[in-house]
Amino acid sequence: MLCILYNQITKNRLQMIKNFIGKVSLCGTLVLTAAGMLSAQSNMDAKLPMDPNVRTGKLENGLTYYVRHNEEPKDRASFYIVQNVGAILENDNQNGLAHFLEHMAFNGTENFPGKGVLNYLEKYGVAFGRNINAYTNVDETVYNLSNIPTSNENLLDSALLVLHDWSNYLSLTGEEIDNERGVIHEEWRTRRSGGMRAYLEQNKVIYKGSKYAKRDVIGSLDVIDNFDHKVIRDFYHDWYRTDLQAIVVVGDVDAEKFEQKIKEMFAHIPAVKDAKERVYYDVPGNKEPIVGIITDPEVSNYKFDIFYKHKATPFQEKNLKYYRNSIIEDLYSSILGDRLNELLQKGDAPFINGWGAYYNRARKMDVYHNSVTLKEGNLLGGTETFLNEIERANRHGVVATELERAKTEMLSRIEKQYKDRNKQHNDRLVQGYKRHYLVNEPVPGIEFEFEAMKKLLPGISADEVNAFSKKWMTKENVVITFTAPEKEGIELPTEAQLLSLVEKVKNADLKPYVDKVITEPLIAEMPKAGVVKKEAKLSDFDATEWTLANGAKVVVKKTDFKENEIRLQAFSKGGNSLYGVEDLASAEMAGGFIANFGLGQFDQTSLQKLLTGKSVRVSPYIGELTEGFSGNSSVKDFETLLQLVHMYFVAPRFDKDAFTALKGRYMAYVANMGSDVNKAFRDSVSVTTTDHNPRTILFNTDMIASLNLETMKRVYQERFVDASDFTFVFVGNIDAEKAKPMIETYLGSIKDIDREETWKDTGVDYPKKDTYNHFAREMETPKTTIHIDLHGDIKYSRENSIMMDIVAELLDKRYTDVIREQEGGSYGVGVRASVDKLPREEYNLIVRFDTDPAKADKLKGIVYEEIQALFTKGVKEDDLVEAKENFIKEYQENLRKNGYWINAINHYYIYDESVLSLEDYEKMINSITKEKVEKFAKKYFAKTGKVEIVMSPKEK
Repeated sequence: MLCILYNQITKNRLQMIKNFIGKVSLCGTLVLTAAGMLSAQSNMDAKLPMDPNVRTGKLENGLTYYVRHNEEPKDRASFYIVQNVGAILENDNQNGLAHFLEHMAFNGTENFPGKGVLNYLEKYGVAFGRNINAYTNVDETVYNLSNIPTSNENLLDSALLVLHDWSNYLSLTGEEIDNERGVIHEEWRTRRSGGMRAYLEQNKVIYKGSKYAKRDVIGSLDVIDNFDHKVIRDFYHDWYRTDLQAIVVVGDVDAEKFEQKIKEMFAHIPAVKDAKERVYYDVPGNKEPIVGIITDPEVSNYKFDIFYKHKATPFQEKNLKYYRNSIIEDLYSSILGDRLNELLQKGDAPFINGWGAYYNRARKMDVYHNSVTLKEGNLLGGTETFLNEIERANRHGVVATELERAKTEMLSRIEKQYKDRNKQHNDRLVQGYKRHYLVNEPVPGIEFEFEAMKKLLPGISADEVNAFSKKWMTKENVVITFTAPEKEGIELPTEAQLLSLVEKVKNADLKPYVDKVITEPLIAEMPKAGVVKKEAKLSDFDATEWTLANGAKVVVKKTDFKENEIRLQAFSKGGNSLYGVEDLASAEMAGGFIANFGLGQFDQTSLQKLLTGKSVRVSPYIGELTEGFSGNSSVKDFETLLQLVHMYFVAPRFDKDAFTALKGRYMAYVANMGSDVNKAFRDSVSVTTTDHNPRTILFNTDMIASLNLETMKRVYQERFVDASDFTFVFVGNIDAEKAKPMIETYLGSIKDIDREETWKDTGVDYPKKDTYNHFAREMETPKTTIHIDLHGDIKYSRENSIMMDIVAELLDKRYTDVIREQEGGSYGVGVRASVDKLPREEYNLIVRFDTDPAKADKLKGIVYEEIQALFTKGVKEDDLVEAKENFIKEYQENLRKNGYWINAINHYYIYDESVLSLEDYEKMINSITKEKVEKFAKKYFAKTGKVEIVMSPKEK
């Protein structure tokens, strides 16, 4: 569906370098350019070169373009139009119209009247929401057509024509404008959660005195309901213009040819005469700290945030010095994050999580932002502990060993991207060109960046890194916010207390950080290797199966989809189905907890330090029917991947302090979830659809309180006591012959107790009769949420599964047309279906959406009417053709993904169902007729089990 981006900032402490790593591939001549520029490092003002693989230019009318040939995915291309226009350019009587205009791009253009854009593209399997989308935020609006098949020249030309029309030829008819008002209303309703309200209030504090404080993208409902048609047309004319637009095409196309097509198609669009200036707005400074206490009855966590505002680097100064500074910023943020995570491993961890990073928040404002989520009973104490760590790092700086680990990790990440440089997805490449156009972010190419990182990192000293935080933490331009639930009996910090605490920390007695490192290897003594006793070929998968002497099965499939990726999935039958209700919560949570305990002699902090510079991840799990592992690694770190799996079998760690710390953090996290209306609804769905079965465990304080370390230890050791009934699947750029001795060593050496288990049916099922759970709930933004679950018995087969998915796809289309577009009744109706074989053969079809309480009964009726219409009025042939094209297109794309193949192989071992070739899949899909769908729908939905859950607002 269409979405708004509210300029939200990621909490990933490593995010700062994302603009520079792995965005583009390269050519050999650029190495010399990088080496030449960086050898002397004397000219930090040097401008970075442009990625040589992109063709870029500007037309006489001011339109910028970027075109690049890329083959990931094969036979697909992505088309974007990037508008340097957002909500910040609205006048008060236009508040919300930048976003409204984004919606209107799908409601008629010169060459695609009405719903023509969607109707045309969906005929070729290009799906609305998944492949056709857009977003608006404060400073930009971006539209995209992704994964367009490149085998059809007419389709490619039409995709370019859509961008052409979006540039300057929206219809903006009065009827379509008025019809869309209801959809915008419902988007507002769906997005207006407690967390979003708090975020918008926080922005008013951060941007105080600036226009940014007045623009929240969704806008004023009064404006949305009442603006004159001319107002939005004027906004379109003023701001949707060629000098503020870029066309980006990346994919499996002839770049030179497409550059010419863009010139021919877009050059005639007239530049706007006497164009308004595109203003970039300042955020005013402040001598004294600005403090905001923000409360909301539906917020569930307590958060303290402190921002230090700084002027952003001017566009024209984004040079080699800017690039190098960005590396230093990321190094510091990474080290700070590691320290905070280490603190969280302690049994008395005083807060839930925390992070700090320097980033750009508005076009002309950067911030150094430190944020902590607190425990309810220790708001000031937790804040003080967090600020002490920020101050400790600022005052005493980073230590040499920390810095070297951060450098190693950074170089490892970019090396991984470099090795996969020819396998980057089109849409990911587009992001670099988009940022280059909007904010002049450098995109020099991954080869330049890899060389630059190797040359720049050694010259960055601890003193230099430490100087940055001292520059960031200023006395002026400070903003503090405290966000909390509205809850009786909880005394929140006052503005004076928060200011006093910040000053107190500056004078606290803080000792320098001590970096403790274990230097021993992960596995002290190499295990005695087992052997492969049997080998078989899985021809349908082009894979090899080995059976080890200890009974474990190993499947290896080599692919060329990613140059530097190997994926792992492993499973054994049983899961938590083998345990009673009293053990269930601990069994469900055991995998996640144990993944945070470390391994062997290494606690989690020491383990992460040991794995510095390695691209590897392994996570154990205990699910309902199976237990196992998921993971991945780079090619060179495959042995480490196997070592981690080995250690999770032979030397798992059960760390009491880490357990206490994580349980305490979870308890604090869920303590106020009862105030979240969406959580209340999800819980109601869970208990109602399982007929209040005691095995339905809700994620709440009772569940967390019941967690027991000894139970987790017992269950985990029982599930992972041996490898004899495990199947390990590896997919990616894996050399079977090189992998074999390592697999024999680390998997073949795991003990064998020769057991063969399976799951059991625990009896969790739908209610025996139709069930209705309608309830009212206090809420700030009135909305009704409807969940309909239709279910019944069915013989599991691939054909039945596909037919059920076709039904869901057809209903999704109908609900979009009728409930969203015709009725203006919902921002989006979610539809999903499944046919299960285990633990019993059954199907379900789920429909869920939010709406205006006044429209709820009518729209709920439409849901049922459209299901019945599938077999009473019949399926629309055009809708079926679109659904089938979409299925085939998606299957083509899946066959080029490691994730698809590893899931398919696991599916084969669990369901005894092989994979279909593309040819066979197309035959199956093309054999589906209108009559077959109607017959199927009648068989399963003329009479079906039903669970209906409706949450409405309680009258105040």
